Amino acid sequence: MIPLYVENGKAYVWNSADWYILRKSHRICGALIGSLPSFPRQNDFLGLPMALLPEESALLVEKGICKLFELPGLLKKPLDLEKQNIKDLEQKIEEEQSEALKKRKIEQLSHKIDIIVAGKKQKLLSKGIADVELDKNTLLQEEINKLPEIASAHLLVHLPTEEYMHREKNEVGIGVLKPSVLEGEGTARYTIFKDLWEKGFHITDGSKFGSHYLLYPGDPVKFHATYMVQCVYDETTPFQPTNLVAFGRLSVAVNKLAVIAFFNIYGRVDYQTIQWHDSSHI
Repeated sequence: MIPLYVENGKAYVWNSADWYILRKSHRICGALIGSLPSFPRQNDFLGLPMALLPEESALLVEKGICKLFELPGLLKKPLDLEKQNIKDLEQKIEEEQSEALKKRKIEQLSHKIDIIVAGKKQKLLSKGIADVELDKNTLLQEEINKLPEIASAHLLVHLPTEEYMHREKNEVGIGVLKPSVLEGEGTARYTIFKDLWEKGFHITDGSKFGSHYLLYPGDPVKFHATYMVQCVYDETTPFQPTNLVAFGRLSVAVNKLAVIAFFNIYGRVDYQTIQWHDSSHI
């Protein structure tokens, strides 16, 4: 069971293995919102955590794939013991890196020891000193002793994305998600989202394209969206013709099909596609 951690009504995935399973096996795309340590100060490529739509979170809970948890002590000031544990862990990481770098330097020196010996002999010959036997092991140890200590500024900094310390966590239901999926517009959108997901689509948030959802025939990394879906949830509110035309024209501009999702008279989800007729022969 994959844990989803909720903060202010939004569910997040912090573990990279969980992210991969949700995307590969369950077609849950979410939105990566974290900075990549290797590519900071840019927002073209983002990393963990992955923020989920309320519909995605509710679907995963309903299908028994995930559970929702809140961490009540996450924002509390850490205890002195916890601070010391963090310092000890950081010190251990620095020592491991320093040892690994030193080992790598020694291996490089071992491969170059013949060159070093030849250089030493050449230097002695230039001073008129010949017939001097140089011990490779002794020279290697001298070179190793010259290796400087690695400065902390040159070491990699480990940035854990998932909480690695034991903390109290409380399991919660989908009622904590915001916006709610249990009432009003949220219920309608969740029902439509689940119906589309069960039809095999990859679904992402469509707000950048003036719609509720974008539908992809495969992983969004490999495919462009085919449909942009607008959910109609209030039967008493008329759909303005200008909004209908604007939605249709927008879909044409971005090379997608505009779809209106609604509930028919039998209470089931139905869909209507908007397409422009070819007026060239009129």
